[in-house]
Amino acid sequence: MRSLVKQMMVVAIALLAARPAALAQGGEQEPGGEAERPQTAGEIEAEKAEAEEAEKKSWLPLGVSGNVALYSDYSFRGVSQTDREMAGQWGLDFNHDTGIFVGLWGSSTNFDQTYLEQDFYGGYAGAVGDFSYKASATFFFYPNDEKYNYWEFGAFAGYDFKVISLSTGFIGSPDYFGIGLGTGIYIPVGFNIPLPTISCPWPNGEECLTPSFDANGGYTHVEHPFVEVGGPDSTHHYFDYNAGLVFATPFNIKLDFRFVGTDAEDVFGSIADDRFIFGAKYVF
Repeated sequence: MRSLVKQMMVVAIALLAARPAALAQGGEQEPGGEAERPQTAGEIEAEKAEAEEAEKKSWLPLGVSGNVALYSDYSFRGVSQTDREMAGQWGLDFNHDTGIFVGLWGSSTNFDQTYLEQDFYGGYAGAVGDFSYKASATFFFYPNDEKYNYWEFGAFAGYDFKVISLSTGFIGSPDYFGIGLGTGIYIPVGFNIPLPTISCPWPNGEECLTPSFDANGGYTHVEHPFVEVGGPDSTHHYFDYNAGLVFATPFNIKLDFRFVGTDAEDVFGSIADDRFIFGAKYVF
């Protein structure tokens, strides 16, 4: 039964990816920070407008924004980076009205000797009507276990149909995860469906919660197998998927309830099992 559910999710996401893509607003965790986070054309244009007026609207200078978050697990492409324990995350972003952005994003980790992942990134994002695009470069840094340090380079595109946003992209690394896996690629696809606003009982609470359904899938392929020893546990590739509800609140807090899984439990063990993850993010 679990195998059938996984296959249906992967097929559904793949079919959506075949349609014109869009950058979807979601609450999923953001390894690589803004560099690898899907955005709609409307979000990109809004960021440019906010950057132009940043000094008037915010106590942070020059279009800088930040976020802090707490998640029940840090899932990186379906695989837990915290041994399925809680993770604290944070980020800072600078967006220029030309579309150029730079920033950093970090998360607590717990594998091998690591305790921290810190991502440094930059790139360019733009939009033409409802079509959006982005190019980025990201350096993944693990200060206590630097053998895992590596670069990723990404290109993303999408389209916002208003009733649904679709997204896809291509991410490549010349030395994936820095541990002898060789060249690696990741192909993400996803969609986001806005849902009716939920009202609250207090005065002027007509737009209390703004929910959306958010789903994503991805394909990872590496040059050398994840497990060097041959046999059934050795593979060069795997699929990951996630789906859930995201709630935007009037307090700049996003709540994320999400089901996460992969088809690589035999390779990575319990850290790649199907599971539910809950997170709360505050954006400032």
